[in-house]
Amino acid sequence: MPSMERRWLTIVGRFLPQVSFGLAATADGEENLAVMRKRVVLLAVPPVDELDLVGPVEVFGTANRLVGGGRTPYRVEVVTTARDRRIDGECGLSLLAHRHYQDVESRADSVLVICGVGARTMRDRALFGWLRRVAETTRRLGSVCVGGFLLAEAGILDGRRATVHWRYAREFADRYPRVAVDPRPTWVQDGNIYTSAGISAGIDLALAWVEEDFGTAAALKVARELVLFLRRPGGQDQVSVSLEAQASCTKSMHELQVWMADHLDLSLPVDTLAERVAMSPRNFARVFGQEFGTTPGRYLLQLRVEAARRFLEQTDKSLTQVAIACGFRSVDVMRRAFLRSMGTTPLGYRRHFRTAATGSRMRSAALHGPLAVARGEIARAARVATTSSRRLKLGVVAI
Repeated sequence: MPSMERRWLTIVGRFLPQVSFGLAATADGEENLAVMRKRVVLLAVPPVDELDLVGPVEVFGTANRLVGGGRTPYRVEVVTTARDRRIDGECGLSLLAHRHYQDVESRADSVLVICGVGARTMRDRALFGWLRRVAETTRRLGSVCVGGFLLAEAGILDGRRATVHWRYAREFADRYPRVAVDPRPTWVQDGNIYTSAGISAGIDLALAWVEEDFGTAAALKVARELVLFLRRPGGQDQVSVSLEAQASCTKSMHELQVWMADHLDLSLPVDTLAERVAMSPRNFARVFGQEFGTTPGRYLLQLRVEAARRFLEQTDKSLTQVAIACGFRSVDVMRRAFLRSMGTTPLGYRRHFRTAATGSRMRSAALHGPLAVARGEIARAARVATTSSRRLKLGVVAI
């Protein structure tokens, strides 16, 4: 075979999945996949946050049990930079890797980098060289949490959009001005490179890979098996409105919060909400403000917008259906709410919710507690990211 033809096949093969499958309808009408295994390598640079590593392993392991018609679609290997193969966890758990990363033989379909916060300052030329080679040959290369620092240090993220855990987003943007840092999403894809926010976001990224490989139904089946409350898409914010409110609410208010989220299709006036917690409307408004740091009306609007975002991200419902399901009186009311809180229309959000959010006019809720601080850090990191993105664009123009 001529060398040019071999080179062309190598380039094309990089982007083709290492899997072949056939679809056959089962008795209950579901599609059954006869699957050849995909090789997934998880590189752990200890010490690591245990969930960063165990979460994705559990996703692929669960997919092996539920997807593939009796065959295991994933071959999962855990490798490490430690010569003794021991992976120490930040919480005290120790694991034993299959092998040292330099002993990995043949090309993997996907590689996921996991490391602890201390590794974000490491300088390991051998490791960075290995990562660069992997980026050129593997179908997918991803990182969890501050693993993005290692990819950036290796030069893999130059000119790309990326994310990390919100706590380290500002440092990430300052250290790597050639990276377009987006601190809000749970995970980001740019070409064959994926970065995620860390901790539970590593599970979201692993589920996204399962969805890429075997479809939405398979990913949802895995998510249900893992009893996940919500399978979050990449465009979902790292911190949600509901989670922020839970940081400082009493049991009765927490129960009300859950009830409100389950009944967004109703009008939910203050009198109705006060009656749910056996308070007068005036006392309820005072207690609600103390607990949530905002008014019942503003909090309800935030819940409606967040619910509408999930519908727009994950379903094909029409704008009218979404507006009714989320309690907006009309599409126009929902549109005005989106413009105020998101800086875009519902239709625009549906089209572009996976793109960079750094230039949007998203506003933080005026809530108290540690998660309010998270919102502030994300907002500040977003401003830094905007500057970083502008510098990157200017650099491209200059070239």
